[in-house]
Amino acid sequence: MTIRSRKKLKIMRVIARLNVGGPAIHTILLTDGMNNDTFETMLVSGREAEQEGNMHYLAREKNVDINHFPHLQRELSPMKDAKAFWEMVKLIRQFNPDIIHTHTAKAGFIGRAAAIYLNTFRSAENKIKIVHTFHGHVFHSYFSTLKTNLFINIERFLGKFSDIIITITPKQQIEIKDFGIGTQINHQIVPLGLDLRKFKEKPRMPKSLHQQYNIPEDRILIGTVARFTAIKNLSLFLEIAAKLIERNDKLHFMMVGDGEDREMLEAKAAELGISDSVTFTGFLSDLPSVFADLSILLLTSKNEGSPVSIIEAMTSGTGVVASNVGGVPDLFTEEGKYFLCEPTNIDDYVEKTEKLLTDQEFYNHITTVQQDFIYNKFNIDRLIQDLSVTYQNLFS
Repeated sequence: MTIRSRKKLKIMRVIARLNVGGPAIHTILLTDGMNNDTFETMLVSGREAEQEGNMHYLAREKNVDINHFPHLQRELSPMKDAKAFWEMVKLIRQFNPDIIHTHTAKAGFIGRAAAIYLNTFRSAENKIKIVHTFHGHVFHSYFSTLKTNLFINIERFLGKFSDIIITITPKQQIEIKDFGIGTQINHQIVPLGLDLRKFKEKPRMPKSLHQQYNIPEDRILIGTVARFTAIKNLSLFLEIAAKLIERNDKLHFMMVGDGEDREMLEAKAAELGISDSVTFTGFLSDLPSVFADLSILLLTSKNEGSPVSIIEAMTSGTGVVASNVGGVPDLFTEEGKYFLCEPTNIDDYVEKTEKLLTDQEFYNHITTVQQDFIYNKFNIDRLIQDLSVTYQNLFS
């Protein structure tokens, strides 16, 4: 039986790790939504680092099985990467997918390399179609120049063999093309799609965070929801917090997440003298309740793809002030773009945060506008429809 004669298209979806964050949510929801009369989808994931947390609870909630690859991980390791490659080759042979769709850099390398290798033994009509999604990129603000150039050259090579390269925002597509990745015809923009109904339907300001963490009920909560890594620039978040607290002692800051920078950030809060006004919660799974309690989400990242925290916050009716980087501007309406900040300008963040804090009428207006914009653009049903068409067009 040839690939095209099958009743269902078989999709192998590969992600380096299901750590807490947007790509993991995206791939789990897609695996759940694309196991139906048209598609059969397998999810493959590597290993998360200890402090990253994981989204396995969401996979269990959606009854999604995970094929765990212990040697597939974010860090470069020639021995483990080689083992992951041959494990991937073996699984592809067993599952025999029509399409391999990789997400994130390391999975994109291992998964696509394995498919390219196996395609050398297949006839033209039976070659595995190769799709890769950039949820962001690591081409600045992550690694040394030498390592960055290595990754760019690897992506250029893999891009030549990819049937489709997906980016999740228009700005991101421009960046990927500017790096010379892919061909003139294999690029496509497919925005994220998420299960947003639970965020939109959650009542605003239930005070659950105040109660859980013994925060006085008259405190206004400003927060971040993130992995505590250098790229998130959370030291800047604390510096902004310190300046805002000087001007308004009714503010309290929530740092929701965890990661390798946590001890440094706790020390930074103490150094700034704001420890009593900052709560470190660790990873929390009930994010609808988190965003319902936050008045403002403050994002200070140096680089981003399409931050899920912003999408979820806006759907919840939470105000957002964010760094003007990567795909972040594509999440804002023209009016909302006022709340984009220069990534290192503390005064810019302070001014725009105070605008939301002091003008309730405008806060209500802009959060309603952003909520409608985001909910219509980033729901999971739209994503499944978009990718269904994309996959089927590969065989038309």
